[in-house]
Parts: sequence; structure tokens; C-alpha cells
Amino acid sequence: MSNEIEKAYINAFKGGVEQAFQQTVSKFRGVVETGSQASDFDYEDRIGLADDMNEVNTRYGVNPMNDVPHDRRRTSLRDWDWGKPIDEKDLVRVATDPTNAYMQAGMSAANRKMDDVIIAGLTAPAYTGKEGENTVNFVGTTADKVTIGAVSNQAGHIVADSRYAVTAGLNEGIDVNVSFGAASAGTAQGLTLKKLKVVKETFMGTLALDQRDVPMINAFITRRQWDDLLNINEIVNNDFAMKGRLERLEVVEWGGFRFQISERLTKTGNNRNCLFFMPKAGKLKFSQDITADMWRLPDRKNIPYIYIKMGFGMTRMWGECLARVSCVES
Repeated sequence: MSNEIEKAYINAFKGGVEQAFQQTVSKFRGVVETGSQASDFDYEDRIGLADDMNEVNTRYGVNPMNDVPHDRRRTSLRDWDWGKPIDEKDLVRVATDPTNAYMQAGMSAANRKMDDVIIAGLTAPAYTGKEGENTVNFVGTTADKVTIGAVSNQAGHIVADSRYAVTAGLNEGIDVNVSFGAASAGTAQGLTLKKLKVVKETFMGTLALDQRDVPMINAFITRRQWDDLLNINEIVNNDFAMKGRLERLEVVEWGGFRFQISERLTKTGNNRNCLFFMPKAGKLKFSQDITADMWRLPDRKNIPYIYIKMGFGMTRMWGECLARVSCVES
């Protein structure tokens, strides 16, 4: 049993229980699509682009036979739980009942775990086919370039050139290499205006959308890339209020991006994997939302016990709505 509660004893500290600084809510749950699931495996159908229209140049011709791509993505459920026993004798020694504070701490841990699963799921292998028998991997990276997965470029709007590398096979998504846009090849750099511009341009290409039709792009970065934003003249010099919001670490919108900070983004060596995506990029399926309860343990002298559990699955749905932008943090 943990003895951490002794730190709150009246004879050692003032009454009351304070929460440590921590992330208490999920930052990613509200920016991906969600649904419910009641089985170990479930499937989300995807409808692609219909064939082009046919010009009618004959009379009494045969009916056209066009096609619409149709596939599916598999989601599998995972479960998590968290529990904290509280000895009765500890309760009477503390000025403020700590059970509510422990409940809040447990709920915060659940929300952080949810973010970790969503972050991992966005770039993890996705499973397609009638029973999820085919694996679609997130695209790899190419030095100095933006790499496009073949599944995300089926319309062929992105072609290989000095900026783009286009892969073949069952892979999808968009990867912006850490050295993209650098003055010299192979020079790693942080978040730059060139990287932001190419993300927007690539989304427009893979989705075949006009700039006015591209939805707001969620841009999750860390405090290091936030500092990079403050050094981009086009962002801060044209809008004094924007500079103030950035300095106050507020959620800001610029150029079609909604910038938010998450220190839970994965890191590869010195390179941070920032995520830029639209809600359709991923699907979060719940078997059970975060549920908290409290009861007593008969086998432990009937002491109070806090219990929190949840169950959900996460899969990437549309890789063309998702870009991984690598930024150096040396």
C-alpha cells in the first residue's frame, strides 16, 4: 500500500489536498470522430470517390456501369482500469477528505491514457479488408521531402518531384521530413513556414479540394514548436494580437490551422512527431466511456476503494487527412 497519504497529515502539513500540476482532460478526444462498439472487433465502412460521369453521345444506348470504391477499417477494443485503496485510519487524520482528490487524479490519468492511445492509433497500422486481413501502414519518411502513401494518392493529384516522394503499395498518410525546406540538404530544422504551407497544399492535393473547402486542420505541437511559431514573421508581425495569444500559450488559429500544445506527442531520436489532421483522420470507438466508482473492500477491513475503468478502440480512417510533421528538438 502506498504511504503517500501521510504527506497530507495535519501534524506535518496544513489541512487540505492539492492536485499536482498535470494534464487533466483529453486534448485529442474532441478532435477525432467517435462511436460505440459492442464486440471485440467492429468495422467502419469507407466510401471513396465515384467514377467520373459519362458523356451521352448516342440514342438508346446501354445503361452505364460505374463504380464507387468501398472498403472498411477494423477497430479492436482494449480495456484499462485504475484503483486506489484508502485506509480508514488515514481519513480521520486528514483535514479534508482526500477521496474526491484521488478520484480527480484517477480521471486525469484516464484522460491522458486516452490521448496516448489516440496519438499512437493515428499512425499505427490500420486493418482493412472484409475481416481486417490486410494491413495498411502509415507512410515512411524520405530525406528532405514530403512522402505520400499510395492509398492516400489514388486520384494521382500528387506526383513525384523535387519536393514529393510517392510510394506504392498498402501505405497511406503524409510525412513531412525533418529537413524539408532547409537551405541545405539534410539539415534538420524545427517547425517552419515552409512546412506549414506544404501541409496545407498537400491536403488540398490528396483531397482534391479548393483552399476554401479545406476544413480547419488540428495542429498538435509541443512547447518547442510553439516557440518556433513566435519566430515566424508572417505569423507574429502581421497580427500583434496573435503574438500576445502565442505568448500566453492560448489555443490559436492561423492559416487554416488550430494550434494546440501536447507534450505527449511521440519522439524519434531528436525529432518530434507533430500531428496535423482533420477529424475524419481517425475513429475512436467506445465499449465503455470513462466510469468511476467507489466501494469498500471486505477483505481489507472494509476500507474505501476508488475504481476507474474504460474501454475503447482506435483506428486511422483516412490517411489523406493526416500529416506527420517531424521537427528537430536537439
